[in-house]
Amino acid sequence: METESVQLGFLYHAKKQHHLYQHMLEQFSRYSNQHGLKTVLFSIDGINLDYHYIRGTILDGNSIREGLCDIPPLIYNFALFSRKENIRKMRTLRKMENITVINPVNRFDQGIIFEMLTALEGSHQFLLPSEALDPTILTEWLQANDTLYLLPEKTYVSPKAAVIKKTKKNNFIICIGNFEQVCESKDIQTYILKMVNNKNFRLIKGIPCMKKEKTPLEIRMYLQKGAEGTWTNPLMVVKKGIFSQQELISTSLKNVQNMTNHQVESLTNLTLKIAEYLDFYIPFLGSCTLDFLLEEKGFPYLIYVAGFDQELSTFNQLENREQSNLLDHAFFYLLYLRDQSVKEKGLKT
Repeated sequence: METESVQLGFLYHAKKQHHLYQHMLEQFSRYSNQHGLKTVLFSIDGINLDYHYIRGTILDGNSIREGLCDIPPLIYNFALFSRKENIRKMRTLRKMENITVINPVNRFDQGIIFEMLTALEGSHQFLLPSEALDPTILTEWLQANDTLYLLPEKTYVSPKAAVIKKTKKNNFIICIGNFEQVCESKDIQTYILKMVNNKNFRLIKGIPCMKKEKTPLEIRMYLQKGAEGTWTNPLMVVKKGIFSQQELISTSLKNVQNMTNHQVESLTNLTLKIAEYLDFYIPFLGSCTLDFLLEEKGFPYLIYVAGFDQELSTFNQLENREQSNLLDHAFFYLLYLRDQSVKEKGLKT
């Protein structure tokens, strides 16, 4: 079986990220031609670890063809996998000698992430008090707080928060999106524990926050490393989704009521600071998304951290230029890593 060598590889989810594949075909074929590189686009099913080859779409000059190639030394992973055999395959791939996989993992345990970030200087200014859910903690927090957020520690789909509010009659209202359930105090703990069904969740202290149509506004910050090997200025999206149905509202924070230009700049600097800090703990991180709530006066609080954005609905509502930039950063970051590797090999010879 004959295979050919390629320099760069891009891994996508065949079923859920076909939209990315179409964009990559157009953009990456052009860039590969410009830089004299061979690039392969492939899904997890295209990887054969026994014989060390990939079946995928090979971009070579003006040629686009389906074929077999060696596993490239540099791979950028856009996908998130839930099937055990695919997770095992990814784990084996990233441990292979002379293979670097950027974004080997695109979902994170929120408890671990938030524990890391508590050591970051000034973290109290952007992290709300939070703890892993257990019956004892739940009892204490229900007594001490009027509003709580309940979010999954890890999820393969977009996270959905439950908002738990204490009423004037000392009962509780549980809100999940547009669904509301009134629960008496004597039943609230049993109801919540049954609702989470033995899965790992995190309690976060609720705050008065900016809202649109009675549900909290969220800010998603897209961060990626680019052509210089460093984090680029983030793309900012005002949205709803964790606390309600997914909805892109604006890609300009300046359109958010009560948020000043200084606060927009501060949020940009904060997200870059967080991403640089996570670099110390998460190997080969090339992209991530940070979701924030905005307090009533516009101060941001981090509520969720993920890898490359998996949401088609959000991607489709971005402007064409913004969609292109997400892929451009990925390509040129791999190109940067390749150039650095060539330089290092040159110094050793």
